[in-house]
Amino acid sequence: QRSVQMSTGERTEEHVIFLIKTAASSGKTDHDMFTAVMPSPTSGVCRLTAQDFVNTFPYHFVIDQDCKFVQVGRELANYVAPDLLTPGSSLIRAFEINRPQIPLDFENICNFINAVFVLQVRTTPMEYRRKRGDGPTVEQQALEGAALETSNQHLKLKGQMMLLKTGIHIMYLCSPYVTSIPELLQFGMRLSNMPLHDATRDLILLNQQRLSDVEMNLQLEASNEQLELMAKDLEKEKTKTDQLLSEMLPPSVAHQLKLGQSVDAREYDFATVMFSDVPNFQSIVPNCPPKDVVFLLNELFTKFDRLVILQKAYKVETVGDSYMSVGGIPEDCENHCEIICHLALGMLFEATTVCDPIQKTPLAIRAGIHSGPVVAGVVGAKMPRYCLFGDTVNTASRMESHSPLGRIHCSEAAMNCALKTGRFQFIPRGKVQIKGKGEMQTFYLVRSYKKSIWEIVERPRDEEVNTIDGYDEMLEMFASEDELGKVAKTRVCSLQ
Repeated sequence: QRSVQMSTGERTEEHVIFLIKTAASSGKTDHDMFTAVMPSPTSGVCRLTAQDFVNTFPYHFVIDQDCKFVQVGRELANYVAPDLLTPGSSLIRAFEINRPQIPLDFENICNFINAVFVLQVRTTPMEYRRKRGDGPTVEQQALEGAALETSNQHLKLKGQMMLLKTGIHIMYLCSPYVTSIPELLQFGMRLSNMPLHDATRDLILLNQQRLSDVEMNLQLEASNEQLELMAKDLEKEKTKTDQLLSEMLPPSVAHQLKLGQSVDAREYDFATVMFSDVPNFQSIVPNCPPKDVVFLLNELFTKFDRLVILQKAYKVETVGDSYMSVGGIPEDCENHCEIICHLALGMLFEATTVCDPIQKTPLAIRAGIHSGPVVAGVVGAKMPRYCLFGDTVNTASRMESHSPLGRIHCSEAAMNCALKTGRFQFIPRGKVQIKGKGEMQTFYLVRSYKKSIWEIVERPRDEEVNTIDGYDEMLEMFASEDELGKVAKTRVCSLQ
């Protein structure tokens, strides 16, 4: 015996292999040795009985000149009704020829004696069992399953026609024409039904191994496809995570964190911070459903987020109705205050496109801007945030809290910084008592001479309704008559 590794485990072959060695001649010739072993013709002939032959070749049959059975193998009775296999019964009652395509008679068989013959049983296994009155056993149902119940296949035999010495008889030496275990079970057969010397056993096992390999390859391909889909989904989720991280933190800082690098706090000599809020928000909250309040802030901040991207500023955070943004951080730039001033003008305009749910009028915001040194860094590990610290942040917050409705309140430092790179119109508010700061000279940002409001928000202008730059509409909407007079009389502060 020998063990053969298969996909389903280790199998032990049932074949017995003999190793033949040449014995020492002792001076005898090959002819002397052969004659010593083989009996002489006069000592008798080695014959097989009919029963031994039937058992040795269980699927054979012998027919005469009229194509009637003379002898049949013992296994054929399991697939053909016994009355069709009795000596003298016609061959064509039990079988039909599948290959070669010739009439099934003695003369044609002799003409194609060297061809491979494939004969097919006329009745299916299920038909034969119904005629016999016995059904499948529990074991057969477990092994064969639904295939046994739905089988409508005819058993085929494949083999060679041999003309016997008598000249009037033909022997058909054959085996069941099956190539796999499922086919074997389909006909209610087992591997043990095949003679040990029959190559069909090896053919079935080899084919089964091939089918197992094919099935394994298909499973591997399916697994690879599933892994590829999982990899794509993982890549999509990674992209979403990277985008979310980039929105929570500046892109350069987020990139450092993704690389596993530490982000140290940094001090910026000059940056511009802006706060904005909705002064009427405290009166809106108690008089509106929570759903409407959330919708209002979402609509407003979505518009602000778009402007932050357009002006290339950075959104620090939102707390309630307060919106904090900064310019010149984390990437240094000389025009950081100009960027924030344009952003403030755009936010003031975009707020008017949102409806106040209580007064049913355009929503009004206020903003405060201050420029100065700032310390920035990442705070937190589970939910990291990019935070700003320093007196500049506090002063910008005070500018916002002391600003009237619909105005952009700027410190003197912010105005001077904005005029270094941009061209803006500021009107002085005068000295204002700022909490924690004392008196400060402050200004209102009115307009930009570099960009119209339509260029800042990147929206089309209605030529029949709107002015060319769009600032007069905003000024008339929020400023008082005294302030309008100040704007008309104020000298334009601009950098030529």
